Amino acid sequence: MSYLMDAPRSVEPMIRVLREMGKYRYDPSEVFRDWIDYAIACFLVEGDKELAQRLEKKYEKTYPKMQELLLAWFKVMDQRVTDSPTSWFDALGTIYEYLASQSKRSWMGQFFTPPDLCDLMTQLTSDSKERPVGKRVNDPASGSGRLLLSFNAFNPGNFLFAEDLDAICAKMSALNMAIHGCQGQVCCLDSIALDKWWFGYQINYFHQFGIPPIPHLQPITKEQSETMQHWERRRQKLEVKAEIKPKEPVSKSIIEPIQTEVRAGQLSLF
Repeated sequence: MSYLMDAPRSVEPMIRVLREMGKYRYDPSEVFRDWIDYAIACFLVEGDKELAQRLEKKYEKTYPKMQELLLAWFKVMDQRVTDSPTSWFDALGTIYEYLASQSKRSWMGQFFTPPDLCDLMTQLTSDSKERPVGKRVNDPASGSGRLLLSFNAFNPGNFLFAEDLDAICAKMSALNMAIHGCQGQVCCLDSIALDKWWFGYQINYFHQFGIPPIPHLQPITKEQSETMQHWERRRQKLEVKAEIKPKEPVSKSIIEPIQTEVRAGQLSLF
């Protein structure tokens, strides 16, 4: 049976569950997207009963496989994230990329920065003598959150902020940051125009109070997003400067056009 047999070995426990779901004629890409929502609900402090009921109705007898897939993710993370202080692993992005290469669905088609390149970029931008602590670090196009996971592995103790226009990518970033013990926020918004907002999560908020480091998420509103607050303050400052700045006089001088002469013959660079 060739179904999902060429998937990356690093996420085999998760692929095995998706393969079993395929026996019931469920599309693995759709199952993965629904499972991302399921995992988000499991990490929410107050849960999401409506989502659980909807998924249970959709998958019926195979609904327990959602929990199996969650446990398989935990198993993969336990195997891949070692005792090394700079160890991290993006199982979600790995599966997403594989399924995207197999699927023709329009909502799948992104490929993320390779892990080794993420680590290289982190080390090139970090000060080896004095590690940053308590700083705010932002990735406005986070994908599955790899750059921030790498930065957190090499520079723990900072506040990380991720944004992505794609909903499933924002959710993967939130899950990845939560399970790696990061603190910060993840938002699904338009990072360029900043005129579109969909949802956001606070990541591991209670860790700062010494509560046991259990991964957790809390929904936030647009007004609670520190990214949106930051840009709103910037916008107001720019508007104030625009009002104070005196208008420049309009020059009445006419700029003479550059005279050119076309000659036939050989082109010379000298």
